[in-house]
Amino acid sequence: MEYRPITSDDFDGYVGVLAHVFAWDPKPEEIDVERKATEFDRTIAAFDDGAVVGTGANITFEMTVPGGTARAGGVTAIGVLPSHRRGGVLTQMMGRLLDDSREHEEPLSVLWASESSIYGRYGFGMANRLATREIERAHVTFIDTKPSPGRVRLIEKDEALERLPAVLDQVVDRYPGMIRRSPLKWEVDLSDLEAWRGGATANRFALYEEGGVGLGYARYRVKEEWKEGHPQNTLLANEVIGVNDDATLGMWRFLFGIDLTKTVKARVRPLRDPLAYFLTDPRRLSFKVTEGIWVRILDVRVALEARHYPVEGAITIEITGPDDVAGVYRIEGGPDGASCRRTDGEPDLRMAVTQLGMRYLGDHDFATLAAAGLVEGDRDALQRADLMFGWHEPTWCVVGF
Repeated sequence: MEYRPITSDDFDGYVGVLAHVFAWDPKPEEIDVERKATEFDRTIAAFDDGAVVGTGANITFEMTVPGGTARAGGVTAIGVLPSHRRGGVLTQMMGRLLDDSREHEEPLSVLWASESSIYGRYGFGMANRLATREIERAHVTFIDTKPSPGRVRLIEKDEALERLPAVLDQVVDRYPGMIRRSPLKWEVDLSDLEAWRGGATANRFALYEEGGVGLGYARYRVKEEWKEGHPQNTLLANEVIGVNDDATLGMWRFLFGIDLTKTVKARVRPLRDPLAYFLTDPRRLSFKVTEGIWVRILDVRVALEARHYPVEGAITIEITGPDDVAGVYRIEGGPDGASCRRTDGEPDLRMAVTQLGMRYLGDHDFATLAAAGLVEGDRDALQRADLMFGWHEPTWCVVGF
């Protein structure tokens, strides 16, 4: 096997692997978008006798962590041909992608997992959980009946590309796990190819404004269905963002007010979401927990110093593996920042880097992980660590990759 980044000449073979792995027949316009989104120098491919048989890539990101930001490599396009499974190809590629992030001085590697059983073996932990919410529009009434101070208007894609980034940028720093889209990433994500629509409409864009200033937006589709002359349409709310509470409420009022809609399905929502509290009958709003992003901490000191901690405290953690991060670390932190150093001291807690990645953004808790046998430590140490590693805002990420 040969492992190296791909060139432009290798791209058809690279996409061909992804087509096999993800049961995908790519259309020319999809290949064009994929090519545009690929950082060729950050790819890795496995070649067998000159043919591409495995693929992977990193994307350069800046990610919000509690109280700060950290550089992160976004792992994507992972695939191995069925003919070459169980031969160590994925392990070789993942090792090279993690090394690539280290070379780019990224203390974190992050990904969305196509299969949740794969990435724990490489030290990734499921760092945030998301929710899918669904409700029939007939059951929607709002507790707050006061009119919104702003207005919502529909905009076209060109204006969306111009106006939406400024809205999202005001929200990114608030939620751990958020990724700031680059102009190229906005262009790619809003390409809105027909193959991406799943039988629904093209993207619809709604912008909430107060005094001409954009403070919220929704990106949604509508899937049409009629039954015996009655509309059964489903509105797919794929991205609903509000800078403040008025904007968030204003966007949901708009979406729930769209005629001919039977069901509203909201995807990629944070677990702690004000949506349920807007409604007089929140029981009608279904709640399904789904996986969000996974985090692999590559540099424990840099990663733990990048975030802040809501209460002053100190904790000593032994990371049992993998070998590149194994050791004992002393973290002293609070609302204004933190310091982290290796130590020979006795640890308060013991865990693999996978579990530290799970807790890093503020989701999960050490006490529950300990109850599952994944973290070792006494009750006092678990409580102190959970108070330190919690965060007042939910983890959330709306950027797929």
